[in-house]
Amino acid sequence: MKIRIKLLVSYLIIIALFAAAGATITYNITKMSDLQTNVASQVAINNNAYAYQQGLDQKQFGTLMYSADEVNQGENVMVHSAELMNTTVTFLMNALAANPTLLAKLNEVDTINRNQIDTAIAQINIIYNTDTNSSDKYAQIWNQLNGIMAATTTADGKLADLRASTQANVQNATNESQSYGTLSLIIAVVFLAAIAATSVALSIVMGNRITNPLKKLADIAHKVSLGDLNQRYYLKQNIDIKTGDEIDELVDAFKRMVNAFRMQETLLKETEGAEKP
Repeated sequence: MKIRIKLLVSYLIIIALFAAAGATITYNITKMSDLQTNVASQVAINNNAYAYQQGLDQKQFGTLMYSADEVNQGENVMVHSAELMNTTVTFLMNALAANPTLLAKLNEVDTINRNQIDTAIAQINIIYNTDTNSSDKYAQIWNQLNGIMAATTTADGKLADLRASTQANVQNATNESQSYGTLSLIIAVVFLAAIAATSVALSIVMGNRITNPLKKLADIAHKVSLGDLNQRYYLKQNIDIKTGDEIDELVDAFKRMVNAFRMQETLLKETEGAEKP
């Protein structure tokens, strides 16, 4: 394998670690974003459930005002409460469509409102506008008001359960989001440490694979420059490192050069010996 390929492989290993860290952290961030969206949705459900509950209480209060001969004020309060409840129940029906349990609980509350509370209010309106004896009329109204108060209490309890469920969902989603945040931090630290360690290890290994043979060749070259051409054994024992790259080619070329020098020196000595008388 050529040196440039080895360096490229080392570089790709580091890039792969960065990519793995980035992919993992991106996944965690996506999950955190989804959880935050869920938290926002649950908070909106909780707020609308509370608004619906307030609407029930206002409706009850408006009915009391109406029954106490404050007809206009009572009707205004009841109209306002009905508008508030219609808006919130529409939102809640859509928001809880994917949660059958909470949707069933909301339907129970809405049924209580329509079948019990609204029916009682309609009866109070009829009784109030009749010519029945005053004491008997207010006794009947009071009975209906007791039914409204009991139904409102039941509906409030069911809405409180619904809100408790959404609050638990918010807390769970918040805790899970924090866990993903902590995990992302840990992953970032671990991957940075791994990348740093890998980079150092690769630089040491690659440096040694390249510089050690070159240092040995440099030492032989120094000896050859001083006229010591008997380096074959040294070359064989110390430079025959099969790195599988250009270092091998350099060593082979150096061996051939030293052998060529030795042959040239031998021929020169033979020529000088033949010329002597």
